[in-house]
Amino acid sequence: MIQQLLDWLGAIGKPGLYIVMLLEGSSLPFPGVILVLSFGYILSPGYWNTALLAVEMSMCYSLASLVPYFLAMKLEGYFPERFKKGLDKAKSFFKQYGIWSIALSRPFGIGNYISFVAGMSNVSVVKYAILTFVGIYPWAYVMIMLGDYFNGNYERFRSFFSSSSVYVYIGLVIAVIGIAFILYYKKVRN
Repeated sequence: MIQQLLDWLGAIGKPGLYIVMLLEGSSLPFPGVILVLSFGYILSPGYWNTALLAVEMSMCYSLASLVPYFLAMKLEGYFPERFKKGLDKAKSFFKQYGIWSIALSRPFGIGNYISFVAGMSNVSVVKYAILTFVGIYPWAYVMIMLGDYFNGNYERFRSFFSSSSVYVYIGLVIAVIGIAFILYYKKVRN
């Protein structure tokens, strides 16, 4: 079954990857990570082409993220209850880090909700699009590189993350704390 999925994704090619990024950016619940990793394996672009591909992916994502942004601008008071918890988390993050939370939250689950919060907060559409691009680019690059590195070998992928997950999480925590410290220092300085 996995081979059939890979064959199907291979037949679609880059346009399929762009569709995945459009769906992911539109805040629809979608297993984009799995598909992006699969495209990394299928396309196997190498370092320089990965950088270009990540730019294209980030542009698709940024474009699609304008849908929830503009929806939130127009329909702020009409969101269903099931979104309230996620929106509250995103609002808290947004208040704490300001517009930089748009970029910082993109690689994480809260990134989908930040589109709505930015729209409700009337952030400039140009700033929003730029920060979305800046935030999603590293994620896009890393996902394609990981897909290429693991070469479609699920067992190798699972083994790496089960043995290395502690180091990955520690690295992420250190990066987030470092970014938070820098933002806090800039805020205090101003």
